[in-house]
Amino acid sequence: MAVDKLTDKTLKSYLGKQQEKQLTVADGLGLSVRISPAGGLSWLFRYRIDQKVIWLTLGNYPDLSLKAARAERDKCRTWLAEGKDPKYQLQIVKAETLKPVTVREALEFWLDNYAETKRVNAATHRQQFERWLLPKLGELPLDQLEKHHWIDCFTERAKRYPVAAGYVLQNLKQALKTCARRGYKFDRSILELELEDIGGSRQAKRSRRLVADGDWSELMELVQWIDKSGSDHGGYHWYYWRNLLLIILHFGCRTQEIRLSKIDEWDFTKNLWTVPVEHNKTGKRDKNKGLDGVIIRPIPESLRPWLLELAQQNQKSGYMLGEVKSSEQVSLYGSGLYKKLGHKEPWTLHDIRRTVATGLSDLGIAPHIVESVLGHTVGGVAGIYNRSQYLPEKLNALTVWSDRLELLKNDIKNISFISAKQNNHM
Repeated sequence: MAVDKLTDKTLKSYLGKQQEKQLTVADGLGLSVRISPAGGLSWLFRYRIDQKVIWLTLGNYPDLSLKAARAERDKCRTWLAEGKDPKYQLQIVKAETLKPVTVREALEFWLDNYAETKRVNAATHRQQFERWLLPKLGELPLDQLEKHHWIDCFTERAKRYPVAAGYVLQNLKQALKTCARRGYKFDRSILELELEDIGGSRQAKRSRRLVADGDWSELMELVQWIDKSGSDHGGYHWYYWRNLLLIILHFGCRTQEIRLSKIDEWDFTKNLWTVPVEHNKTGKRDKNKGLDGVIIRPIPESLRPWLLELAQQNQKSGYMLGEVKSSEQVSLYGSGLYKKLGHKEPWTLHDIRRTVATGLSDLGIAPHIVESVLGHTVGGVAGIYNRSQYLPEKLNALTVWSDRLELLKNDIKNISFISAKQNNHM
């Protein structure tokens, strides 16, 4: 079969010239040009699928040049060799060209189809993308961006928030990897970006506790500060912070667990606080945790009146703390508490949780009970087979702990560190 029989000179001789009837002139390898009676030229590719002859229009001449038409023909032949129908492949390419996937669409795909079901902080990831990336890049085609476009989005804000920049970069990479599996095209060198490229930094690893080596003084100062502080420490909103701090102190919970806690999670008949899977950092990924990943904490009898009153006061909002503040607000408030108390070494709200773990251990509570109170997964074979919620043991632990906080509040010095085994609540 002769190939590439047509020339531009031949095509131009037909262009705009009246014809007695429609003509079809072959170029070779399935490519032809159809000439209308009015002198219009259109490119056709002829192929077979299941013994059926299909004529596929590729475009018009001279908008689609002879060279370009031959290139399109070669694409179609390649698709046929791969078992793909050129008709549908051209539609896909056209759709991607006319309406390319934007950065916003790609990131929202990850947020909606991955983060919302597997990340507790999906809302935070969404907010971070809105602040860091989408204002500049959101409406631009994902496949047209190069590495420097992404770097430009990070560098200015990273000067003020280097650790946050690192989190956003990490989530961006995760989102793009998910998009790659869907078939979205983008510059893969973006996945090679490192913290130093954007001016970011990792959060310093630390293990800060307000109880250390038998010294409970910092925790005592915090407990007394909360007890003695009033509305002068933040007006109306102080009551939100006070209740947040007290619940974290008494239960060793994560800030997210109480920040999002709804009143219907608290059963004052059975005296149980049940943290649902969606508020639990590890529950969604932990198939071995009892009751599908919920955390159940008993409510010590001494705390019941206060918590019941709190629930009744906030009944209208439906939330235990009366409202839902953002994770950024809570984190910012917590990061400044050490200054208010005059502590030299910084600590955060998460360090209160570490403090509860250390304090319970110092009081003789068994390690697996401490882990269960905190809502940690028990590792190894024990974590697979032992799904007990240890409710009696946790009630004892939290009661012992509540009693200790009460002693600290009353400034009882030289506390005799009674072990849990010796405690009357056993």
